[in-house]
Amino acid sequence: MGGMGREFRRFALLIAGLWVLAIASATLQQAPSKGAPGADKSTATVQDIMATMIGPASKAVFGAVSSEVTPTGTVEKFPRTDAEWAAVRRQALTMVEGANLLLTPGRRFASPANAAKHNEGELPPAEIEVRVSKERLVWNKLAIAFRDAANGAVKAAEARRQQDFGAVSEAIDTACENCHLRYWYPDQETLLKNAPKPK
Repeated sequence: MGGMGREFRRFALLIAGLWVLAIASATLQQAPSKGAPGADKSTATVQDIMATMIGPASKAVFGAVSSEVTPTGTVEKFPRTDAEWAAVRRQALTMVEGANLLLTPGRRFASPANAAKHNEGELPPAEIEVRVSKERLVWNKLAIAFRDAANGAVKAAEARRQQDFGAVSEAIDTACENCHLRYWYPDQETLLKNAPKPK
């Protein structure tokens, strides 16, 4: 009887434990996860990403391959060593990851202190943020186009094809301008559309 009593108590404890786990699991499924990464948890603003990642990285990629005419002839500049090609690839990857960060829903465009600051001819970040929130799918499409263009630089660096960087740089520049004309300085796009066509 003693053995049977111990087995019964163990069985009862097991059932009770499973019941507690079931209740806890149901509670966790119903309650919102406080630790889940939400859009409002993003620290870096779009301005931060542009200033610290995309801007410097794109400058490095644009300058990786170039030619300059000098009094003594044309000087071709391009990466020549493993380390130099790896550095260009890192910068291109930084642009790709910067584009991925731009796709984060709800990311603020600027800190509250900078939300109203803007250069002449540009919209303030707060207004850009409102525009993007109204057409998020368009913003995503433009960010993905930029990411694809930056991936072209990654592939060119991996293949060490300096001859591809002209087309790559043009694709990146076009992707940037498509977004900037729509959100940063849309008045310029209107002026371009209304400008008289050359005869």
